[in-house]
Amino acid sequence: MKLIALLLFIMIVLTMINGLVFMKRLIKLQKENNNLLKEIANNKNNEAKDDNAPMPHTELEKYKTQFMQNPYQPPK
Repeated sequence: MKLIALLLFIMIVLTMINGLVFMKRLIKLQKENNNLLKEIANNKNNEAKDDNAPMPHTELEKYKTQFMQNPYQPPK
């Protein structure tokens, strides 16, 4: 009985140590991820327009309004 209790205690202690090591690594990776995201946010240049960039919302609304005023008529 004491042997089983000792083994269970050892298993619990090893599980806790494993959890602490995992959490330390997770916190380290999260900090690294946060630093990388900050660098990306700081380096992002909003002035440079890319040809493959999505169309701005205002321009989409303008085209939608034009389409709704003159709906598409398929050729006869």
